[in-house]
Amino acid sequence: MGELGEFVKHEDDFKALDVQVLAISVDPAERGKWVEDQLKASFPILSDSKLEVMELYGTRSPQYHNREGGSINTPTLVLIDKTRAIRWIHQTTNFRVREAIEEDLAQARN
Repeated sequence: MGELGEFVKHEDDFKALDVQVLAISVDPAERGKWVEDQLKASFPILSDSKLEVMELYGTRSPQYHNREGGSINTPTLVLIDKTRAIRWIHQTTNFRVREAIEEDLAQARN
């Protein structure tokens, strides 16, 4: 929840840049709703529990798996502008290390 918590803390900064935050998780929808409630996030946390988005965008981690041995998503940030053009993509090389929120904001300003 750390990375999402940073987005919650900086919601006003993203809104000032006219950026809509949207999170997609491989967790079931109930878990996403629970996280959304815990963080008091004003942005939605959607579920990709069937791994369709992960497959569609090719973000499946080739090296990391969950406790049950299933694939996990490589944490990915995508900035899409109003014309639907992708402006920036960041994929972490280690799912335990996330991009600093300052870098996300800097990319949104570009």
